Amino acid sequence: MPIFSVLAFLAGAGLGYLFFYLRFQYRDVINELRQRLKEANDQMQYLQEELDEFQAQNNILRDKASELFEKNDELNDVVAELSKYYVHIKRAAEKSSELSKILSEPDSELEEKIDKWGKREEKREKNKFF
Repeated sequence: MPIFSVLAFLAGAGLGYLFFYLRFQYRDVINELRQRLKEANDQMQYLQEELDEFQAQNNILRDKASELFEKNDELNDVVAELSKYYVHIKRAAEKSSELSKILSEPDSELEEKIDKWGKREEKREKNKFF
């Protein structure tokens, strides 16, 4: 029996050494893989933080965009009203230019009417007692 115990001990020691040797042989590969795993985890954490920040910024931008769309609708209403007033002002400008053209030319009938009116006023002044 003691021989079996010694053989079992030697077989276990040999098997342990074999596992140690196999692991020791790929030590550089295992260390490199661990380093890459750590870097990948760090990068994933960084990207997750970036994603969270971008989502928060995206929510803020959506809110601002909806506010700007509402303001744009209000400005469209204002522009529509102003364009109506512009049309009226343009028509008034055309009418005033026509009127200034008419007033720049002497009108003999108008002069005669003014003279008649002036004469009527003189007659009224003469007819007054006080």
